[in-house]
Amino acid sequence: MIERIKHRSKNTVELFAPAKVNLFLAVTGKREDGYHDLCTVLAKVSVGDTLEMKRRDKNGGVKLSCPGFEDLETSDNLVCQAVDKWFQQSGESWGVEIILKKKIPPMSGLGGGSSDAVSALLGMNELGDDSLPEDMLYNLASEIGSDCPSFLTPGLCLAEGRGEQVRSIMKSLSQQISGQRVLLFRPDIGFSTADVYATLASKKSYSTKKWAQESVKSWENGNLPIEEILHNDLEIPVFEKHRYFLPLFEQIKQQHGIQPRLSGSGSCCFALLPSGFDQISHLKDLILKAWGDKVFLQTCEIID
Repeated sequence: MIERIKHRSKNTVELFAPAKVNLFLAVTGKREDGYHDLCTVLAKVSVGDTLEMKRRDKNGGVKLSCPGFEDLETSDNLVCQAVDKWFQQSGESWGVEIILKKKIPPMSGLGGGSSDAVSALLGMNELGDDSLPEDMLYNLASEIGSDCPSFLTPGLCLAEGRGEQVRSIMKSLSQQISGQRVLLFRPDIGFSTADVYATLASKKSYSTKKWAQESVKSWENGNLPIEEILHNDLEIPVFEKHRYFLPLFEQIKQQHGIQPRLSGSGSCCFALLPSGFDQISHLKDLILKAWGDKVFLQTCEIID
């Protein structure tokens, strides 16, 4: 399980909630329960949110504040749902105050909400009278969101099903890519995950499960470099509706030899920066010129 605790003292805990990027994302069909079947390789990165949690024994429930993102201070926030589920499962009853400091833009395909929820579960385990076992945390995480279980798994991981079937990618590959520099860039707009998947479903532009699994297997066996496994089926509906993505991707490819990708359902994109790459300023200027000065730009690295 990922170590997220940044600071711990009596009745308080501070946790890191890393963002993720989808190095590979194949959507292989729609399920009877309304979700989609996926085959995706996820990597956690060094940029993320911070949760400051404080136990209050006198007042029950959760009080959430999110400076700069007051619209997220609702019971619908996955952090609140995680706390409620932890209380229901543990049978404990006390109050908790949470300050959520956001650095991951919402509606970006970086998994911010899911990662925040998982950190909240881990924080509750620290503050509670008793800790829930790991398998129970995985079950709660899968109830909260499809990609939540991946945030309990260290290193690179493969998620299948609707995202809840998670296994670690072989350790040697995780170690090999750990420290890989990444540039995140996002236009000043967020995308609805449900809308992106609905558009893909209307086109039935699905990959086959066999191709997806064989692609990942070939990469794990060392037959494909990381650059050749990069793929995202959700670029199909996003690029069709938002025509400004592809021209920028092509410019980056032509001028820097780097193939960017959309992360998840977007709107954030990422580029893996080659070792020794010294044109980061030019690359950022290229993105700013294309998408304007309100673009989100963040250099980070892949973490274990």
